[in-house]
Amino acid sequence: MLKVDMHSHIEIPEVFDLLPERYKILPSDLGQKSAVQQERLLVSIREQLCFPERKIKDMQKMGINVTILSITPSQFFYHLDESLVLDVCRIQNDRISEIVQKFPKRFVGMATVPLQNVEVAIKELGRAIIDLKLKGVEIGSNVGARYLGDPHFWPFFEKVKALDVPIFIHPVNVAGAERMKDFYFSNLIGNPLDTTITAAHLIFSGTLDRFPGLKIILSHAGGQIPYIIGRLEHGFEVRPECQEAIKKSPGEYLRQFYFDTISHSPDTLRFLISRVGAERVLMGTDYPYDMGDMNPLQSLESVSGLTAKEKQKIVGQNAISLYRINELNNWN
Repeated sequence: MLKVDMHSHIEIPEVFDLLPERYKILPSDLGQKSAVQQERLLVSIREQLCFPERKIKDMQKMGINVTILSITPSQFFYHLDESLVLDVCRIQNDRISEIVQKFPKRFVGMATVPLQNVEVAIKELGRAIIDLKLKGVEIGSNVGARYLGDPHFWPFFEKVKALDVPIFIHPVNVAGAERMKDFYFSNLIGNPLDTTITAAHLIFSGTLDRFPGLKIILSHAGGQIPYIIGRLEHGFEVRPECQEAIKKSPGEYLRQFYFDTISHSPDTLRFLISRVGAERVLMGTDYPYDMGDMNPLQSLESVSGLTAKEKQKIVGQNAISLYRINELNNWN
């Protein structure tokens, strides 16, 4: 059984040569202390982020056969001027495609797109999937002031559905970052929080009704969304604004999402699997970041009560099906 890591990041350093100096400075809303800490982290993991050969060595240590590559969130570049962003995304997608071609038994690639311009994002997505043979697309949890349920993004979702590829949503520019400068809260709390907001936004906006069958994967075990779904259901029952765009209770939409395994708790992961089903959960590491899970197989083994069939789905079968990598063979 192939063991597939569907949440693993890569950085494309070549794109920094295209950026004016003002885009190379870390966001100031994190605070100076957090910005320095973040820069130190990036320096310490640059080899893992940038060199696929190093990634392969670490995959072997973790017992992982195949990694699905996605751009590191700091390289979404949703703040870039539109005159720059297309060139940046094209270089990123070209490079990911080249890595996959060089190591076809180890990597599958996800595209990145400039969602600050939906029309351009649609065109680049088509090129990345059709011409470069990438297998999915990673997008941020929000773009500027807009969360993903905004009708502004509906043409993009229409294109994704037409191409029939999975969407991996990763938090970025998280809500409340200016109040979470201490204790690494912008990641510990902010990342799962922003995933929660965008998942709820996709539900209550009617986006999931408008585009049934979208294959949406939520990072970090779905943030809080699987665990507060009862609260959302209650809100739907008692608040008229929660009923404006949807007719079904929010809980009925939960199983339209997929989730990675990065929960850092066997009990939490067991609850997630019991709530959405093993067929909706995919193994992930968030490699190479410090808040990732570098022992995903061990983490899954720590979850009590799982059958061998359920483990097989989570470890590889679900990713193989979603990303259509089962046609590849001769994996070692």
